Amino acid sequence: MNLTDPDIFKKIKNGDLTAFSSLFDKTYTHLCFFANKYISDLDKSRSIVQQIFVDLWVKREKIKIHSSPKSYLYNTVKNRCIDYLRKENKIILGTESQENTKSVPFQDLVEEAELNDRINLAINQLPEKCREIFTLCRFDGLKYAEIAEKLNISVKTVEMQMGIALKKLRKNLSDYQSLILISLFLSKKN
Repeated sequence: MNLTDPDIFKKIKNGDLTAFSSLFDKTYTHLCFFANKYISDLDKSRSIVQQIFVDLWVKREKIKIHSSPKSYLYNTVKNRCIDYLRKENKIILGTESQENTKSVPFQDLVEEAELNDRINLAINQLPEKCREIFTLCRFDGLKYAEIAEKLNISVKTVEMQMGIALKKLRKNLSDYQSLILISLFLSKKN
């Protein structure tokens, strides 16, 4: 399925569950990360994206979409996030976060969401212990000594597992110029 093909919506409009499922599978994760850029709440981002797909299916017979699926979905997510923020009274005109969101080109946000998806997939492919140590270090902010204490292992083991994790991530993300991206993603040094 091509995400730039507007015929996907015709298929969905006609009740083609396969086309709908394919669209969902190919875009859901990216859309969640994209929504998270606006609202900084991944659970709420997932909820917003899920509701968009529910609405798309429920209202499929009435929809009149003439843009590409990718364009429609990203614009819908952006609008729903803005609506959510307004409803939650979280948008204050002139705030730095709003200005930052406006100044980031749409395509950059899409690419960043896609990159985040690739990084998460690569992390999930790490061996279990390696992934646990990597997550504690990079996402929970623990230092090597804290991880060693928490997991009852040596600091050297933590260092070795982090080395394995970084090597595997570089390999899995090599098509994304991994040295630059991983260094940006993992810029926090312990």
